[in-house]
Amino acid sequence: MPRLTSLTRWSLGAAALALAGVGWSWAAAGGAMFSPGELSAAAAANGRRLGGVASHAALAHDCGACHTAPWNAAGMNQRCLECHSDVRRELGDTATLHGMLPGAADCRACHTEHRGADGVLTRLEGKDFDHRRFGFSLAAHRRTAAGAPFPCSDCHGGGSFRFPAARCESCHREDQPDFVARHRRDWGDACQECHDGVDRFGDFDHARTRFALTGAHRDAGCVACHTRVRDLAGFRAAPSGCVACHRDDDAHRGGFGADCGACHGTTDWEEVDFEHAFPLDHGRRGASDCEVCHQDAPRSYRTYTCYGCHEHTPANVRAEHREEGIRDYRDCMECHPTGREEEGERHGRG
Repeated sequence: MPRLTSLTRWSLGAAALALAGVGWSWAAAGGAMFSPGELSAAAAANGRRLGGVASHAALAHDCGACHTAPWNAAGMNQRCLECHSDVRRELGDTATLHGMLPGAADCRACHTEHRGADGVLTRLEGKDFDHRRFGFSLAAHRRTAAGAPFPCSDCHGGGSFRFPAARCESCHREDQPDFVARHRRDWGDACQECHDGVDRFGDFDHARTRFALTGAHRDAGCVACHTRVRDLAGFRAAPSGCVACHRDDDAHRGGFGADCGACHGTTDWEEVDFEHAFPLDHGRRGASDCEVCHQDAPRSYRTYTCYGCHEHTPANVRAEHREEGIRDYRDCMECHPTGREEEGERHGRG
């Protein structure tokens, strides 16, 4: 076996001293001498202290707080989750941000450090994920009004991917100031209650709802019928009955009931399509006055009576029907829809 020369022994000794020096320097500096850059000084949300510190910058001399040895099975991701317990809880809930993101358990895939005290910790540009999973499609937000692609920071500013609700209004106001002012006045500031990024109201077909717009309704503004609406549920809850909007237009003061459409069309109030079920010339020449049968008119036309004409006194009507064995005779038109006596036999009289 060849013997070590004095040069070799000197080289080994020098190497040992160098390693010792590096080790002493690393220990004295807490590992900072190997740091590729300063840590972020950004504070946690709501001023919370995570892992006993207010920001990553407080760990500048404790690399081991985040970095683990190669043989440590826990790994760096586990160190992150030891401090960021809120994220650890989200990973098990698909309704949360981290629970929906693919590969969210690999913290460094989206979060970077050592970029300086003011460095951005979260970078998602270029990541392949479906934004619709977060409840808002980017279908209508591909390019800005100037034609440039939307970067994430246009909506998620401040180095955080939290979305401030006022961002919709502040951004759209720059391009559409008059429209946004009117829109806020009519519908309020909670944009995402109705808008989910696909412009579903931009080319909205009202015929797909339970109330198709015809006649003069086509020219009515949305806010004319959808009053005090502040969310999508409010749009869906809009009443479809005529009197909900036209109560003040009712010249009959409710006398004909609430279904205006039974007589009137949607083009004009003068467009009347009314067919009286009972012949208006019954018992006399020409049409009878409404008050002959509707004795509560004009206050109400919903009630009627056959008493007062011919032999139709309460006593005569009661006696004749009891003679025929008929006890329920108060709704005359149920058996005599056109006023003829013989109709009673066809409608189950007797």
